[in-house]
Amino acid sequence: MPRPFNLKSILKPVQKIVRRLKDRRDYLMAEVDEIDTHLTALGSKRGRRAKARVKGDGSGIEPTGTKRKGKRTRRSREELVQTAGEVVELIKGAGKEGATAKQIKAKFGNLLPSVNAWLKLYSPVKVKTTGAKSKMRYFA
Repeated sequence: MPRPFNLKSILKPVQKIVRRLKDRRDYLMAEVDEIDTHLTALGSKRGRRAKARVKGDGSGIEPTGTKRKGKRTRRSREELVQTAGEVVELIKGAGKEGATAKQIKAKFGNLLPSVNAWLKLYSPVKVKTTGAKSKMRYFA
């Protein structure tokens, strides 16, 4: 005859282990909270545990400080040529000293793959350049 199965006798040590683990977790969480208070007292903006916030549409969680971006819209060739015309006007307005890529990017954002390559693709007039890399100046 098989021996009777006694579930309570098996679960008793497991319950004891679970209770000890919960006590240990509570102790550690109290330590983390204490460390967080010390960090904030020392001037830290956030403690060790970065808080997360729920997205506006409720679709999930994202870290604080990040922006949710929408789908990018693809610009038509006409829009790109029009923007290139505005860039050329900015370059012409800079006069003899020309415009730098930094000035162009400040007004029109990042023009990829580079300002020079972008202007070669879309500019209505030929743009002349002098210098190299960050020292490059654009003339129209």
